[in-house]
Amino acid sequence: MELIKIYQGNVITAYDLYEFLEIKTKFSMWISRNLLTDFEEDKDFFPFLGQSTGGRQRKDYYLTINTGKKLAMMAKTPKGDQARAYFIKCEETLLAIRDNKRLEGFMKLETTKSRLKDHVLEIGGKENDYIEIDYAGRKIFFNGEPMPDNELPLVLIKGRDFATEMTNEGLKSAGIADLETAKELNKINHRDVREILKANTGQLPEKLKLEKPIDPKQPEE
Repeated sequence: MELIKIYQGNVITAYDLYEFLEIKTKFSMWISRNLLTDFEEDKDFFPFLGQSTGGRQRKDYYLTINTGKKLAMMAKTPKGDQARAYFIKCEETLLAIRDNKRLEGFMKLETTKSRLKDHVLEIGGKENDYIEIDYAGRKIFFNGEPMPDNELPLVLIKGRDFATEMTNEGLKSAGIADLETAKELNKINHRDVREILKANTGQLPEKLKLEKPIDPKQPEE
C-alpha cells in the first residue's frame, strides 16, 4: 500500500510527507528548521514549485527516500515510525529492482561476449584469441587493469555490452577476417564508450565503486 506517493520510482515530495506526519508547525518553518539545515541541496533534496494554493504556487521539495526516512525519524509524531517503516520497505524494493536489473544486464553482456567469441572462431581464431581481444577492450575501458564484469555497477555493465555489441556489428558488416584488426576495433569501441561515460556522468569507469559479485547460479534473495 502506498502511504506516501513516490514519484519517478525514487522520490517523494516534502509537502506530502509533511501532511502525512501531521506536523503542526507551518510548512515553511518546518522545512527551514529541518530540511534546509540538516540536508544537502541537489543531493538529498531538490526544490521545485508545487501545486498552487489560493492562486499562488508553493515552493516544495523532492526528497530522496533516505531523506524522507530521516525526516520521519526526526518528526517525533505518531505517524513518524509508520513512515520510517514504509520508507525502509521502499528502499528494500528499490534495491531488489536494481539487483535484478544488474543480473539482467550481466546476462545480456555474457550473451554479447559469446557472440564475439563465435565471430573470432569464424575468422580462424581460437579461444585464447577471443580472450585477448576481449581483454584488450576491457583494458582500454578501464585505462589499465580491467575490473571483473560480475562486480561492475549497472552503468558499466551496459557500457561494456554496448562496446562489445558494436565490435560484433563491425566484424559482421565489414567482413573483417583479421584478428589484429578485430582487436583494434574492440579497443576503439571501448575507448569511445569510455568517453561517452565520462562526458555524460563526469566519472571515469575505473573510479566507480564495484558492487556485490553477481552469481547467475544463485537465486536472488
